[in-house]
Amino acid sequence: MTEEREDVVDAMDWLLERFETDDAVAYAEVGGVYKEKTDAVVTHEGPRETVAFTETGVWLRVFADGAADYRYTTDLDEESLEDEAERAIRSGQVLAQDEPARFDAQTAHRAVHDGWATEPIDAVGLDDKVAAVEDGLAAADDLDLRRIWVNYADAHIEEWIGTTTGSTVRTTLDRANVTCSLDLEDGPTVRRHDGSTEGAAFLDDLPELFGEAAADARALSDAPDADAPTGETVVALSPRAAGQLFHFVSHYLEADTIYMGMSPYSLGDRIGPDALSMEDTVHAGSWGARAYDAEARPSTPTRLVSDGRITTLLHNTASAADSDAFPAGNAVPSLGHGQPPRIHARHLDVEPGDATRAAVREEADVYVERFGNPWFRDEFERVQRSGVFPASVLYAKDIDEKTEERPDCGSAEFPVEEAYRLDDGERAGRVEGLALDYEPEVLQTMSALSAARRTVTGVCEKHKSQLPFAVTAPAVRLRAPLKEQA
Repeated sequence: MTEEREDVVDAMDWLLERFETDDAVAYAEVGGVYKEKTDAVVTHEGPRETVAFTETGVWLRVFADGAADYRYTTDLDEESLEDEAERAIRSGQVLAQDEPARFDAQTAHRAVHDGWATEPIDAVGLDDKVAAVEDGLAAADDLDLRRIWVNYADAHIEEWIGTTTGSTVRTTLDRANVTCSLDLEDGPTVRRHDGSTEGAAFLDDLPELFGEAAADARALSDAPDADAPTGETVVALSPRAAGQLFHFVSHYLEADTIYMGMSPYSLGDRIGPDALSMEDTVHAGSWGARAYDAEARPSTPTRLVSDGRITTLLHNTASAADSDAFPAGNAVPSLGHGQPPRIHARHLDVEPGDATRAAVREEADVYVERFGNPWFRDEFERVQRSGVFPASVLYAKDIDEKTEERPDCGSAEFPVEEAYRLDDGERAGRVEGLALDYEPEVLQTMSALSAARRTVTGVCEKHKSQLPFAVTAPAVRLRAPLKEQA
């Protein structure tokens, strides 16, 4: 073990001992993190802002008076650690949470997981990573573009997690991702994200990613403008657009979202047709995959929807104890560890149907390839989702008691970023300037799910925490209002 790694482990052990001997602390988790990171931006003018560096730090989540506070610091000297510990304890006490959290003090997890990478991502040099991006972008050389923008980022992460109830877990994760934007001179911007935890093998996937993005941009550029229908419309969603929609819906199945009164759904509710079943799982090598979560809990599959009805919610240990449920490893750490872990899905898996992709489009008037970020109709929901929130999940109940009923909860406008008008299932020109008007009942209008699926990945923000997500979904056909974007 190198000196930098030893410093991280020593700092983590010091904090754990500090919390174990403090009567004000009911429970604490401490993580030590060693990262080898790369970040690069490549544009139509070539590489820029390329950097590779090492970061070490510790994070801590401390429960005092039943409420939690979260901290992350890269200063590992004892004076700095003591300052962070004191601040965390005071913050939990000052929060004055009405209902204290309960914890499983009996179950201790001890494990080592070395990730899914055959070759670590940090084994490849920065120049070679940038060259792989540039080589992949050659697929777009024939396009008439205003701008190309690509952000490549990766991290080889070694993490040690300990809790005051005796759990100790060591994990290794090689996480890499790329975000690509192809800004057409005469047309919309094609944006794609891809990521994995397979290590250096991810670089081999870049040519296919950029090739598909260029092909989609080429199809949009070649398509003539078409009239955009509005009002109640039969819409076909690509697996990418459907994945975005299912990821949006999964937020309403998070226990803290329900505690806060921001979900239109409850356990047992019908959310879609009998053909809809969905689980949150962990695919080895997936962008959202983790063997253990921030609470040192093993990541296990969770069946969220069966035959169109909600069967389980997403929990962390505190909400699971409060609801007499079982935590399945859904306390997802934020990318970079700068913000608290949040209850979140890891890799949503939506079961396929039996329709062909062509059959899904046959009865539809519009085919949506990709949505933009949704705009929430309810102001309270907009503010809460984007605002800072304590690391204590049960504090959400205190928020709910102070708010009124919100009839627009769960409703949003989805900007349509890439789409086509359909004529007998065939593309008859691109449409722009539309938004899909989503309400909680929309999924119940689904009339077809394709047998073929694909995976969409991305980064989601929840209360300032940046979280990875992945969804494997089929193409779907549904009925929803379309409107002109404001």
